[in-house]
Amino acid sequence: MTQFTKASDEEILQAYQATNSIWKAAASLNMAGQSVHERLVKLGIKLNYPPFSEEEKATLIKDYLLYRNLGQLNELAKLMNRTKQFICRQARQLGLTSQSGPKPYSRIWKGMTEEKARPIFDKFKRSSFTLNRFCKRYGFDDLGFSRSMSGLFPDEWDAVIESKTPRQTKYRLGRAFEYRVRDELRKKSYFVLRSPRSGSPVDLIAVKKSHDIVFIQCKRGGAIGVDEWNEFFHLCISVGAQPILAEMGFHEIVYWKMIAPKDGSRRAQPKIRCTLL
Repeated sequence: MTQFTKASDEEILQAYQATNSIWKAAASLNMAGQSVHERLVKLGIKLNYPPFSEEEKATLIKDYLLYRNLGQLNELAKLMNRTKQFICRQARQLGLTSQSGPKPYSRIWKGMTEEKARPIFDKFKRSSFTLNRFCKRYGFDDLGFSRSMSGLFPDEWDAVIESKTPRQTKYRLGRAFEYRVRDELRKKSYFVLRSPRSGSPVDLIAVKKSHDIVFIQCKRGGAIGVDEWNEFFHLCISVGAQPILAEMGFHEIVYWKMIAPKDGSRRAQPKIRCTLL
């Protein structure tokens, strides 16, 4: 939590006169912008507000609902170098606070940057809400939210969605998929052992005459986090086993061979599709 300092009226006045900006004055004094604004008003200082520009209007139309629903209007005001009261007044004049007015959700998500999306995505990850409940709680369009977040954070999205599946349901579906992979490989004459649920990164071990030993991670959606991927990959390499990821395709099980560790970037997962004969 940010620790703000106190300043005298004279210090606040001098900082405002030097910067001609409430937020810059607040930053120089390590104070909250709202506090500086309130103190200047009490001192009877005539505050200099530049005209509300078309660029600011476009920013408010695009971002107001997003920041309001997240409870972060103070942050938006700071970014716009305005007060919270000012942007709220402008939002009312633009019809953004009307319950019956249009909800420009497409503008919220269109062109969303990773920097702006990250705190929203992290809030979703930390919450106990499912996707639908989270979007309903914060007034988001669930389709726009899903498209934006999955596009910006493709390596994390599926894992987060899977983590929000009820534990029993997730375990039951995961176990059923492991059995399906096991049974398919047995039909191909592999000897297959299913790893007990003891924290091992390996779900299945498959062995066939004149073939390499195969370690398999079974993920219905194909998503594996960086740490889990690298732990599994390095274990396979250390014992000379093929690192294979099995996921559920449209009508068949799809097998991928991991070819490198993950580096945490947004590049495609280091894997190639393969066939287990």
